[in-house]
Amino acid sequence: MKRLYEAAEVLAGLKTQADIARALNQSQQTVNNWEARGISKAGLLKAQGAIGCSATWLETGASPMALAARPGDDGAEVALADAVDNPFIEEAKGVRIGDEPDTIPIRKVTLKLRAGVTGFETEPDLADLDDGGVLHLPRAVIEANKLVPHQLLAIRVRGQSMEPMMFEDDVVVVNTADRKPISREIYALNFNGEALVKQLVKRNSEWFLCSVNVDFGPINVRSGQCSVVGRVVYQPGRVLTGRL
Repeated sequence: MKRLYEAAEVLAGLKTQADIARALNQSQQTVNNWEARGISKAGLLKAQGAIGCSATWLETGASPMALAARPGDDGAEVALADAVDNPFIEEAKGVRIGDEPDTIPIRKVTLKLRAGVTGFETEPDLADLDDGGVLHLPRAVIEANKLVPHQLLAIRVRGQSMEPMMFEDDVVVVNTADRKPISREIYALNFNGEALVKQLVKRNSEWFLCSVNVDFGPINVRSGQCSVVGRVVYQPGRVLTGRL
């Protein structure tokens, strides 16, 4: 547990047990149990995805602490542990400018939703573990958009309704701290217990879930139980904030 607290503060600016529990989508009691019994295998993977630390380092102490960044243009792989001093100044603030990696790991998750329930749970996306279960978000994007890494999730797009902008299994980044509906922005939504990525559009005082693919018509949010998980802010290669 000492290593988890160390990694949480160094890599994600999380200073308390409550902060860590929120970042890992665990109850504080679960984290308390880890104090007594050790971190479960699932907990190690959750910490790796949420914080960016190596599950192997958490379990054994074998270096490096952090996951390696993706290879750069010159083919060299740079470990976060070699580049990071303390990349976060304090909780709920963005990334500090300095000697830091070019990317920040954002955990890939699957949303666990229930109809009519505003909150949500997550579990690690196990579809592709080659990258450690994370998406590497450019640090410049985080700084420019004043994003907070531990408030971000990476999820997969399902279905064909957002083509040709987004295709099945494309990964997008969601800012869970930004849930205020703005017309023509794209959001991750809980609609009748199903995770959807849609454009929210307001017409004549009514809100609609709209698709990019013209084969899919708009859905009036009043036709079902709908809540916002967060605003979609990034798709690899482009920032998605700003009305379409």
